[in-house]
Amino acid sequence: MIQCEDAHANTNQFPPALLFTVVLYLTTTVIASILGIISILTFRNLFEEGQFDKVLPAAIKLGCNDEDMFITEGENGALACSTDMGNSSEFIIDDLTKTFATASGGVQGDITLSDTIYDGVFTKLITDNIISAFGDANFAAVVFFAIAFGVAVSRVFDQRGGADKSFILPFLKELDGVFITIINWIIAISPFAVFSLIASAIGGQDDLASSFTNVAYLVVATLAGYFLHFWTVHVALAWLITKTNPFPYLRQMIPAQTMAFACASSAATIPVTMRCVNSTGIIPRPVARFIVPLGATVNMDGSAIYFPCACIWLAILNGIDPNVGNYLLLVIISTIGSAGTAPVPSAGLVLIITAYNTVFSTTGVPEGFSYVVAIDWFMDRMQTVMNVTGDTMVCRMITAMCPMDGEELDAVTHAAHLDETPEDTTNRTKRAESDSVAMIEG
Repeated sequence: MIQCEDAHANTNQFPPALLFTVVLYLTTTVIASILGIISILTFRNLFEEGQFDKVLPAAIKLGCNDEDMFITEGENGALACSTDMGNSSEFIIDDLTKTFATASGGVQGDITLSDTIYDGVFTKLITDNIISAFGDANFAAVVFFAIAFGVAVSRVFDQRGGADKSFILPFLKELDGVFITIINWIIAISPFAVFSLIASAIGGQDDLASSFTNVAYLVVATLAGYFLHFWTVHVALAWLITKTNPFPYLRQMIPAQTMAFACASSAATIPVTMRCVNSTGIIPRPVARFIVPLGATVNMDGSAIYFPCACIWLAILNGIDPNVGNYLLLVIISTIGSAGTAPVPSAGLVLIITAYNTVFSTTGVPEGFSYVVAIDWFMDRMQTVMNVTGDTMVCRMITAMCPMDGEELDAVTHAAHLDETPEDTTNRTKRAESDSVAMIEG
């Protein structure tokens, strides 16, 4: 947003391209969320309710000063210190603050739809403590704050005569490089962590055949959503906007899609995506340099499809019957939340829990979530393929919607990499490509 606003100060022709980019990303994400709901509803009757151990109410024993003595309730209701008398020494507590909650424990019926939307969407979007939002992994609030922060900084740039006099921008660039390095480290060791989670989830099941059949329906429903989204957005919408056959262009995106499936990270796929888009000879290089990195951050169509599918599947597994209000809220949260999902492997698992608890007014980790973890290695890769494909198709549609002359392309170049020299661009691209190659080889 900092870069886009600075481009706005240099030319009046760039805002339409920026506006169309934002609208396209938002539109495709909303379509993805709706298609995810449609797909999961198609397979809903095939899902089975799970059989889980009943969640008992929280109970405590209160000890006395003497050893092996507990407060015990007598037959007349009086309390006195005595030896352990079994159930009479146990006291059930009403966990008002959910301090002791360890599972979903069912639906809270005293929360209205308006309260759910307000608490689940707006309070998560606009935080009163951005540091807390970072600590709680509230990506939607972080993205919203970043947009406001970027606009504010760009206005300060305008007032002080440009970004050359800023000390914030170099600091943010250095910070970005540090975070990218850390992300690459995490991606390198993620296979070991994912393997341990899958082994734990599978090893704890007695009837693997029944469990895998139920999980298979979730996978098929999600893949059906991806199939619908591909033909609706990447083919039909692209054809309506560009008036050309999209398949020759899509064929040239296969290396980027392969890379996306291999590493499950939109951010790590950026160098390959850029190379594929530039090799078509259709997309101006500055447009690709602006749209592809932006899309890797905010365009998560694959995630927007999978989130409602996983949440509805978990709800039925836990004996919850979703209603129209739940579906509507899932579309809203999937649209907003997917844009705030980090472009790294398995980042959506936390958001699935958050969306599930928000929509169905539950707490803790839902029963059966281990199944979602077990298949995440595959679903996350399919999400990334959809996300990267969406980025490339938005580049194609924006190029057709907003033809640009030399001055406008210069503005987009400035927006894509503010005050970056050609040497910086070459070195940055080589570093990113070498990191991606090293990641695949590792």
